[in-house]
Amino acid sequence: MSEKPYLGGEGGYGTEEPFCEEIARIVDSEVLRIMDESHDEVWRLFTKHRKELDALASALLERESLDEKEILEVTGFPPAPPLENSKVPVPDANPRA
Repeated sequence: MSEKPYLGGEGGYGTEEPFCEEIARIVDSEVLRIMDESHDEVWRLFTKHRKELDALASALLERESLDEKEILEVTGFPPAPPLENSKVPVPDANPRA
């Protein structure tokens, strides 16, 4: 076995695939399904909000740039809810007794 399996060569990933073809087909199929669903959802949203998107495009052509308040005024959309970016607590690596 190679001492450096990640650099290829005998026994490394350079000569053999680290997964079987069946797993690759399953992964590819799932990725394609997710992409297709996402594509359909994007078109649904574009269609549903066409009027707002056209208003936004017109405003951008007139003014070149818009801030958040102006975008909300032009589209009539409500503000987005705040993101919940909270830090995950990390257990102390050196617990003190």
